Amino acid sequence: MHPSVRGKGLGTALVAAVREELRPYGLRRIALATHDAHEVYARLGFRPLERPEQWMALVDG
Repeated sequence: MHPSVRGKGLGTALVAAVREELRPYGLRRIALATHDAHEVYARLGFRPLERPEQWMALVDG
C-alpha cells in the first residue's frame, strides 16, 4: 500500500470485507502472505500457521 494512505484503516477495511464476503462459503482456512502487515491481519483474527512445514506454494513466474 502506498505510504500516503498507510495507517488510515484502508487495508483493515479491505481484508475485513473480503473475509465477510467469503464467510457464506464456510471456508475453514484462508491463507495470505504479508511482508510487513502482520499486526493488521492479527487484528482481524489471522494467526501464524500452526504447522508451516505442511504448507507449500505454487509460484508461477
